[in-house]
Amino acid sequence: MSQQRMTGTQAPGQIGLPPVLQRPDLPVRARLTPGSAVLLWVIRPSWLWRRELVALVVVVGLAAAGWLGRGWPGAVAAPVALVVAVAVVPWSRRRSGRVWRRARLRRHWDRAMRFCALTTVNDRIPRIKRDRRVPAGDRLLVRIPRGATADELEAERERVAAVMRVREVRVTRDMDRADLAHVDVVRNDPFANPRDPNVSLPIPWPWAGGGQRSLGDPVPLAVDDMGDTVSVRLPGKNMLIGGEPESGKSAALSILLAAAALDPAARIWGWDAKRVELALWRPVMERVVYNDIDAGIGQLEDLIKEMDARYELLESSGRRVLRPSEAPVIVAAIDEMRFFTANTDKKAAKHFNALGEDLTARGRAALIVELAATQKPGGDVVPTGWRDLMALRLAMRCNTRDASDTILGAGMASAGFSAADIDRRTRGVGWLHSEGNRPRRIKSFYIGDNEIRDIVAKGAALRRLVGGEGWV
Repeated sequence: MSQQRMTGTQAPGQIGLPPVLQRPDLPVRARLTPGSAVLLWVIRPSWLWRRELVALVVVVGLAAAGWLGRGWPGAVAAPVALVVAVAVVPWSRRRSGRVWRRARLRRHWDRAMRFCALTTVNDRIPRIKRDRRVPAGDRLLVRIPRGATADELEAERERVAAVMRVREVRVTRDMDRADLAHVDVVRNDPFANPRDPNVSLPIPWPWAGGGQRSLGDPVPLAVDDMGDTVSVRLPGKNMLIGGEPESGKSAALSILLAAAALDPAARIWGWDAKRVELALWRPVMERVVYNDIDAGIGQLEDLIKEMDARYELLESSGRRVLRPSEAPVIVAAIDEMRFFTANTDKKAAKHFNALGEDLTARGRAALIVELAATQKPGGDVVPTGWRDLMALRLAMRCNTRDASDTILGAGMASAGFSAADIDRRTRGVGWLHSEGNRPRRIKSFYIGDNEIRDIVAKGAALRRLVGGEGWV
């Protein structure tokens, strides 16, 4: 079949009107026979409509049975009673809705695969094995047919999205099996406010109303753009957060500090150049310095001494990693990193950067977690060597692609992961890059000042109960 069948255009010299119905080319290598034509144009489409056809047969059968029993009144009453029962009973309504939605999804997927020429020589296409409805659309597990690859499907994702008439299609090859691919069909933006696009609605933090927590558990940080909760494990990790003012950077940092506050064993050290970002957390913080570069260096040196003492304990016990029962997790929160790393006192800034990089490089096994946040990220603010040691990086809205790459890594913006493209109206939205994985577009949870005060009060009470005895 020629391209004009798909586009509806008329080839030069062709007589008559172009075809009205768009149909994909047939991947056949021989002349069509009556049997193959029936298979391609009757049996295969009928199979895609099999659920609807079965429902139609049931309705017609009930109508025929009713007509035989009571004539025309029965022929009308029987199918109407079935339809009403299906529509009224909650279980059957939900079940039938899911069945027909899946049937419609598979028909659209089949059409997209054929229009995008993703068929093999024997007319096989990537088939949906499993699908799941999420707030932003559908998540699919797709089996790749023999003779094809997941890369071919990924290369055609834009055309697939256009044929399916959806916002976006994403394809990720399964890590364990090359014949499987994970496909996200994005139909809408779950971060958008349907009532007022100029107002970004906050997402409540799931732990805000709870009690005691442990940093050993995954901390819910955000919701990704498919509507799933994104959690992070802090012990053994370090995190860099960057973004423009009013982008939601402080809100993301507050989530992690709140988790540390609700763990009575956690110790929180702070560096706050503005004196206000960490002010509400002061009752649960062990130590804090403000806009004093020398005091910041001194506190960092004390933390490195603590780290060295923990390594001496490991050496004496013949082990490489501390157990939580032997030493608490120390959370080192640096807000407004720029003041310390790009200070006007160049010598002091260089010293601070060297200490910070050493702490990040060696602190993991000593249960020291570093959380660094900065506005207007740039190469002079976030040293590359220090950034590369951060396992978790969160880029909120940035003004330039270079600033986004400063947080996520060189080349990420060119690969399609740019925080410079984030809408200014959507506060808290950013790209989260965790070690080895592709960045994920997320929106962080939000806790207000009153919720922070409640969390701090709980954290302070828990610390008074625990007392901190027995720690290094």
